[in-house]
Amino acid sequence: MLAGPNFRAERCVRYRYSYSECSRCADVCPHEAIRLFDAGVEVLADRCQSCALCVAVCPTEALTEKSVSAKTLLDIPADEKQLTIACAPSGIKGDAVVPCLGAINPVILADLSRRGIALQLAGTEHCAECAHAAKGPDLIQLHLAARGILCSAGSGGEWAALTLQDAGSRKSLKNDDGHDVARRNLFRRFIGRGIDQVMTEVADMPPAPLKAIRAAAPFLPERKEILNALYVEHGDEPVRVARHPALPAEDLRITSGCTYCEACIRVCPTGALQLLENNSAWRVIFLNERCVACDVCSEVCQPKVLRQCETEDIFVNKQKARVLIGLPKQRCVRCDRVFVNDGDASICPICSGDDDDFASIFG
Repeated sequence: MLAGPNFRAERCVRYRYSYSECSRCADVCPHEAIRLFDAGVEVLADRCQSCALCVAVCPTEALTEKSVSAKTLLDIPADEKQLTIACAPSGIKGDAVVPCLGAINPVILADLSRRGIALQLAGTEHCAECAHAAKGPDLIQLHLAARGILCSAGSGGEWAALTLQDAGSRKSLKNDDGHDVARRNLFRRFIGRGIDQVMTEVADMPPAPLKAIRAAAPFLPERKEILNALYVEHGDEPVRVARHPALPAEDLRITSGCTYCEACIRVCPTGALQLLENNSAWRVIFLNERCVACDVCSEVCQPKVLRQCETEDIFVNKQKARVLIGLPKQRCVRCDRVFVNDGDASICPICSGDDDDFASIFG
């Protein structure tokens, strides 16, 4: 009997930001076994059927399951450069057995191909009659498309093929870029609301209090470490791929209107957003090798000026840190505080607020 997923609260974006609308795990669960609340999620043991699909869609790896972890799948001996992974419900034997083939992250699939291991996924002919059929088959196709994008990127030579091993037939999947409208919309169609709809709803909410952000140490999920290692032979040469919801990568920008509250930096679980400052300058930088596209930074940004870059593709190898916004520091002529401002103000926001309060009371 396969155990249900483990939950690490400090990695969950709902724990990091109590007003987060992230519901990836609950939306993909075919058994309604996940309860959401403002400090994370709860896996309902009486409903969970251990499919591990929630593990696959969590960008921060707050949910984990040993059988589909990178350590388990990448450490399996493949002496003849062939590996068969079978799904447990099908009853097929393989070098590894997983709760559902849709629970295998596409970055792991791509890494196996990069290592020259011919991979066979066995059991897809049983998807229609499986208990996980409501979401499993769609997630398999989504991950295969994302793997195809990664395997087609760069010029590092031919990567090993992946085969769907069905009863009486074997279908080989070529490394295509997976970049078409149907595949790009698949994720939104089967897990629910898109992030753009969520952002519209959050934009109508009042500013979140500081206590809504919970402090925790930054970390780097396994899948991001693997993705960073896929194209190391390219060095500083940029490797760009089509943006895909199953890939832990994103490019961000900040438009005009930033209030310099630094909430995005404090809420980022991986340290992709960092603050660099000295006595004369204040800068927010973006490290693409740490971003997992969890979108919590966009959620917490109250003026909604932190958002995805308006490009169809993204970097998937390490690039130099990019300054999203940088401003000089000034000293308030009234209280001598150092503050950041993109205009010609001579007094800090605190003193300015005091003036507004005084005016509202005494006229």
